Amino acid sequence: MAGMRRRLPALGPGLGLALALLLGLAGCGGGNDRTSVAPTTTSAGGSPTTTALSPSTTRAQLLDETAAVLRAYTDHWPAFDAFLSGRPPGDPADYFTGARLADLPRSVADFAERGIEIRGQAKLSPGKVTIIGNKATFTDCQLDSTTAVSRTTGEVVIPAATEPMLVKVELLKFGGVWKVSSVVYTDEKCVQ
Repeated sequence: MAGMRRRLPALGPGLGLALALLLGLAGCGGGNDRTSVAPTTTSAGGSPTTTALSPSTTRAQLLDETAAVLRAYTDHWPAFDAFLSGRPPGDPADYFTGARLADLPRSVADFAERGIEIRGQAKLSPGKVTIIGNKATFTDCQLDSTTAVSRTTGEVVIPAATEPMLVKVELLKFGGVWKVSSVVYTDEKCVQ
């Protein structure tokens, strides 16, 4: 069950400042009118950054890609939890790719067989984002404060974590859309 730990993100207090900075820097490059923005988090070392996509990539493009990666990661959790809880929001391929997509049917079947669903939120704290071509990677110091409960009784079957854990994350970009391809929980503890 360790691979299924993290659930819905709860955004920490530094998110607003980090997002405002990220969007302010990205907004210097043009007239993109954004009515909604992706929540991001910051690591202890500061705001998330990226490596170059190509030699001609501008700083604004890097910031836009970083924001898109973090938005895709954050937004994938509600969909993942909905699938696990028996409320699929659509086609899994719209949300996931790679190992994340391949593992989903097993996880969904396990939750269905056990009659459990996800409740609560977890706190995300992604670190530095590295983007090379159509692949993005980073680690997340994540506190999974969600629980898995019985659908019939509400009894807690899988309790919330009490300490943050280091999670290795990979996203791949297809047709201009970032999708989560791998979420691997390590045994390493981290500090949010």
